[in-house]
Amino acid sequence: MSRRDDTQMMGDQIHFPPTSWTLVRSSGNLKALGSLVSVYWKPLYFFVRQQGYPNETAKDIVQEFLKTMMERGSLRRADPARGRFRTFLLASLSNFLKDRAKAESRLKRGGDQTIFSLDFAGGEADYAREAPRGESPETLLNRAWAGSLWRHALDELEGDPAHLEAFRGYLADESYASICARTGLSEPAAKTAVHRLKAQLREIVLSHLRQTAASDDDLETELAEFLALLR
Repeated sequence: MSRRDDTQMMGDQIHFPPTSWTLVRSSGNLKALGSLVSVYWKPLYFFVRQQGYPNETAKDIVQEFLKTMMERGSLRRADPARGRFRTFLLASLSNFLKDRAKAESRLKRGGDQTIFSLDFAGGEADYAREAPRGESPETLLNRAWAGSLWRHALDELEGDPAHLEAFRGYLADESYASICARTGLSEPAAKTAVHRLKAQLREIVLSHLRQTAASDDDLETELAEFLALLR
């Protein structure tokens, strides 16, 4: 599905009270951490794969990294004053890889148990499709983050099935005539549905970005980068 180059989809202005990274700071709770992991695990996996690690090793590394971060409470020590959350994760993962290389063996914390059920088979297929040769691991991580957040936001949309189908058609640049013929909606109804779902999508994306934004300015910067990466 293609995406419209619609920079207004998320609105022109954002005004939220400063956040305190409440979700990050509560990440000792597995459920809270799972919300972050759902968006960030695939970008981390892409980063590791782009570093040259094979599929199976990359899977182990991501699981080990996430488990270690939770066990050590590392996420709760993240400081928004020192930069964005992705920067913190990237630095932590880079250090983790260096320590792992020095140890010359896979870390053993609880055997082969995993704490997150992650679709690595799907992640590897996405990596093969989306990772161009020559792109830096850091660039790939940022682009994968935007794509992952976009897909999660679309999955969270709620509404009448015909309205959701109309919105999918809109995002794929389908004409309203075609959308209406396929969904049975009138053109005014289809346009109203698209308008409402655009607003809902905006709120979903902003709610995710707010989880790791330290201020209004940081939130606006993250949104601008998110939209730029989607293009």
